[in-house]
Amino acid sequence: MRWAGIFPSIPTAFRADGKVDVAAQRRLARFGVDHGAHGIICFGLAGEVGRLAPDERLELCNAIVEEVGGAVPVVVGVTGESEWTSVRLAKHAELSGASGVVIPPPAGVASEKVLRAFIERVASTVSIPVMIQDAPEYLGVRLGPALVKELRQRVPQISYVKVEEGPDGVAEWVAQLGRETQIFAGNGGVYTLDCLRAGAAGIAPGLELVDVFAEIYESERAGKHQDAERLFRDALPLAVFEMQNIDHFNACAKHILLKRGVEIGASLRPPAEDLNAHALSLLDSYLDALNLRAPAMA
Repeated sequence: MRWAGIFPSIPTAFRADGKVDVAAQRRLARFGVDHGAHGIICFGLAGEVGRLAPDERLELCNAIVEEVGGAVPVVVGVTGESEWTSVRLAKHAELSGASGVVIPPPAGVASEKVLRAFIERVASTVSIPVMIQDAPEYLGVRLGPALVKELRQRVPQISYVKVEEGPDGVAEWVAQLGRETQIFAGNGGVYTLDCLRAGAAGIAPGLELVDVFAEIYESERAGKHQDAERLFRDALPLAVFEMQNIDHFNACAKHILLKRGVEIGASLRPPAEDLNAHALSLLDSYLDALNLRAPAMA
């Protein structure tokens, strides 16, 4: 089956002493499965991936895949400080039972020749589907549809692209890549309906509103466009508030999940700034408006 739907990028759980919290990571994965996720993406920018050691990612990958238990696809980010690290992470993801891997370009690499070789070598190490991430605003590197199309012809495992673009950008990716390579849109879900209508197969919002975005997606897919638009309008102010920068998004997501009954630490791994009192007050008011403040987990 081709992946489609809502694939939230899940945060990483840390204990008060800064160590990864494996039990809490399982709770985050379970929250996604129990609240309508069609798939789960881990170890992306929303997972504080740059603050994780490779061995921590191996341990958490095992826990997430085991907890999900095949209920939905688990797609594992394999960004690394070197090609050797990314290859190791990709091979481990496949051996753990993950459904696929996400390969972003290494930050700061501007040479198209180097980018092409890196992605081709990492993608070729696995037999499971590969999702390429193009996030120039966050990584400082743009791949673009032409390069990804060329890579797809050389490495058939490349079947998906996650783009941090609005609907006009999504439409361009769809037009150039066709239906063999499915497009997922990120940006915290702030362009969800327009991106779906532009041809995106799925959306990768945060985990904290996964049930809201799943309902939007299902309504849109069922042709209940007015319902989808109403639900999306209700969620949009919160989604926009979160998307000020990556750390702000991650801190908001953890606060919301904690308010919704997921037992996790709300802090980011240092160095990172906590939300101030005004931000927390605004988040709580947004949650009250969405009727999501009460714990949603059993």
